[in-house]
Amino acid sequence: MNKKITFYHCHTPLHIGSGTTLDIIDLPIQREAHTNFPVMPSTAIKGVIRAEYGLEESDFSLDDFPEKPEACPETVNQDKCEEFFNLFGYGDKEGDIIFTDGKILLFPVKSVKGVFVWITCPLLLERLERDTGIKINFDKENLRNKGAIVSSEEPVINNQYLVLEELSFEVSIDNDLKNSFDKLGLDIDTKKIAVLPNDSFRYFVKNHTEVNARTRIDQTTGTVKEGALWYEELVPAETVFYNLIFSRTENSKNIEKITNFMDNKIFQFGGDETLGRGFTKVSILEGKNE
Repeated sequence: MNKKITFYHCHTPLHIGSGTTLDIIDLPIQREAHTNFPVMPSTAIKGVIRAEYGLEESDFSLDDFPEKPEACPETVNQDKCEEFFNLFGYGDKEGDIIFTDGKILLFPVKSVKGVFVWITCPLLLERLERDTGIKINFDKENLRNKGAIVSSEEPVINNQYLVLEELSFEVSIDNDLKNSFDKLGLDIDTKKIAVLPNDSFRYFVKNHTEVNARTRIDQTTGTVKEGALWYEELVPAETVFYNLIFSRTENSKNIEKITNFMDNKIFQFGGDETLGRGFTKVSILEGKNE
């Protein structure tokens, strides 16, 4: 199957919410049920790309965007209109392009040395290889013997320890890890990547996302409106997700149209656009034919 591997690098904090909850966080982010890892649902990705692609290829606004090909105004290129609905679908007709959920690959965590590092874990790297064919090389035996594998000595204290938030890990430096991430072409500092045990990674993505307190101001009094305090969870800036894009009919030209449109552009995903949330750089890597 012909597919494209797409990376999503959050330039600002991201909130794709899961609705309200009875927990202390009123508006949590969406997470995978079985791992509790943050996720970018495919609906959130496809909806943004569909809207942006349609606006770029048309002469009308999102408010009067047609619901089906027959409704396209005569002033709009009809071939472009047909192409748009073929790619994304309409009504009960499926579009040709398939977007999978965005799975987390790298998560930023505050470091005593080097400001922050991107962490990942064996489970994520195994999923990346299964999904995409990309193998990230690192010494798994050393990870069992030590607490973490790091891509260089840059975030390491005394050539021995990596200190993230309140936790310390004994480390092994592995240049193969850096070289593997270099090949992905991501706009990140590959000297600051660490592989942690699965449980340690889960601890950080569960307990070290951003949580913002927000209030609503009473426009009459200029003070905080009574009962209008809530807490919102955010995936921190610098987080990296990936997903796959492929064609239901294995039409390589359709895949090229979408991925050429997305590559090296910044899109806004999730809520709170006017607060600067969710601005994310998208980059495309060729997938393997299977």
